Amino acid sequence: MLFQIAWRNIWRNKARSLVVICSVILGIWAGIFILSFAWGLYQNNINESIYRQLSHIQIHHPKFGDDYDSKFTILDADKLLRKFQLDERITSVSSRVITTGMISSPITTSGVKIYGINPLSEVSQIRLDEYVKEGTYFGSGKENEILIGEKLAKKLKVKAKSKIVLTFSNIHSEMISGAFRIGGIYRSKNTSLDELNVYVLQKHLQGLLELQPSESNEIALLIKDDQEVDVIKKESEEMLPDAKIEDWKALSPELNLIIESFNLYTYIISGIILLALLFGIINTMLMSVLERIRELGMLMAIGLNKRKIFTMIMLETYYLTLIGTPIGFLVGWLTVTVLGKTGINLSMFSEGLASYGFNSMIYPALDHEKYMIIVVMCLITAIISAVYPCIKALQLNPSEAIRKI
Repeated sequence: MLFQIAWRNIWRNKARSLVVICSVILGIWAGIFILSFAWGLYQNNINESIYRQLSHIQIHHPKFGDDYDSKFTILDADKLLRKFQLDERITSVSSRVITTGMISSPITTSGVKIYGINPLSEVSQIRLDEYVKEGTYFGSGKENEILIGEKLAKKLKVKAKSKIVLTFSNIHSEMISGAFRIGGIYRSKNTSLDELNVYVLQKHLQGLLELQPSESNEIALLIKDDQEVDVIKKESEEMLPDAKIEDWKALSPELNLIIESFNLYTYIISGIILLALLFGIINTMLMSVLERIRELGMLMAIGLNKRKIFTMIMLETYYLTLIGTPIGFLVGWLTVTVLGKTGINLSMFSEGLASYGFNSMIYPALDHEKYMIIVVMCLITAIISAVYPCIKALQLNPSEAIRKI
């Protein structure tokens, strides 16, 4: 009986009930959309870092990371490369020679991180060739060719085919200077790195540093399945006990922090939205109770006890929430599904996003766990929002309520 009475009560004022239902729908949709957009933004940054910069796993000499001293190398890097290339779980593998130094033009100088690379390996590893905006990707065939970022080129006031000088220390701590000609200028999705990273041919840099052809400072692995990263890392540690092997989470702790803290963001963002919804539902239900003071007093006078009054008002609130929740969930899911395929183009903010390593195309995404968190929090909100109107109803004196005008 109470279920039927509660259901009829919510439709006595259809406009007010529909406003509450629409508020629930909008609240759930907003929570799902904001969280999916935030995760899409973070996932964008993570993917850009893994597939355009870090790779899934990097192998170094244990002391190399202290100050990027090029004398700390991985011996027999060629043999390791061939071994990793035979592993079907690994998409791409490349070796790099790395050092730090200064780059000079006739105008100014700047500090840089110098990567000696095999151009063909980096095409499949970080797709560096796709970023070239001016000139070619190591297409001249000259050993002193260099690839620099667009932001660095503007700072040095140079362009393709300009001549620059790199100065750095070799493995014997002797200062070395080498003249290079700019073969290409690239622009990645992370402009802060464009100003720092320059790329030269690995063999040429090995010669300047006086390294052996089989030595390198870094081996990077790109894995087909993200689920295999931990397994391959463990196998690599067993195969190379004297090397330092790190996955992308260890190489970039801030990215790992994003993942670990996203559940907290879910509760905070959802909580803020549902807090606003909470006051809306309380206001509506309180108005409903105050409009029915004489009716509630009559029900109490004929024997409807306080427990049943409480249950009736609670059911009214729950009905409104249960109508809005599935619709809001469905609308939110459809929005994420559609935008997850088409993406959201933020090209008007591309410059600002690029400075923080974000792509201007965002693909919203959200896992099932986050959907359930939002729905559960919405149902909890419904319970809490019904408490105060129920208390006001239970405080009524039947004899006084009946005489209420």
